[in-house]
Amino acid sequence: MSKQSSTSEIRKLRLGRSLMVWALLVVLMPVATHLAVAQAPVPRPTPLIGTWEAVNRSAGGLGSTMTFAADNTLSYTLGAMVDMQYKRSRDSLYIIDPQNGINAFRVSINRDTLVMTNDGREQRETRVGAPVTGADPVVGRWTYQHYTGVPAFEEYTPGGEFRLRVPIRTLQGTYAVLGDSAMLHLPGPGGGDRAVRFTIVGDTLQLNWSGQTARYVKAAPLGSGRR
Repeated sequence: MSKQSSTSEIRKLRLGRSLMVWALLVVLMPVATHLAVAQAPVPRPTPLIGTWEAVNRSAGGLGSTMTFAADNTLSYTLGAMVDMQYKRSRDSLYIIDPQNGINAFRVSINRDTLVMTNDGREQRETRVGAPVTGADPVVGRWTYQHYTGVPAFEEYTPGGEFRLRVPIRTLQGTYAVLGDSAMLHLPGPGGGDRAVRFTIVGDTLQLNWSGQTARYVKAAPLGSGRR
């Protein structure tokens, strides 16, 4: 074998090895990419996600509700938020208002319709969600058209708590979270940007900004039955 022929064979051998390496890389590259994607850490959802009701209300019973969605949209609602007690006796229902005494109603329930009568005036309400098994039929959440023209919501708990919620105004915006800080963006009149620090302990959310503090508790969205 001549020297020229030997050199040609060596070149062919090297070329063949290079082609094998490239072929192997082409085969393994999608596998490596898949493994990298599979092993990438999945971002944890922020604990802010959910609906929160303000603990403190104004003297007139106004308070705010904030809903943080998983897609970083934010809903802020201002409305009437009244918490009282109630008692049941046969076909009567008594709303116990610490400031204005006791309001007595005659009630009847037919499937998902609650009829409340007081001083000859009748109010019809529709159940939100499913009835609570084994509980008094009045237990749960009900809605009706408030005289202000917006839907009102009443909730009766098994423990005798009565909650009235009447949304007045809702702003829609967005939020962004970094650690224990959040930027809330609510466009339009009455809105704006607010940078807050937040802490969550159990079902309680605390927001801090500019020397101010607001506390909220976890709640169910108004249109979704019991909390």
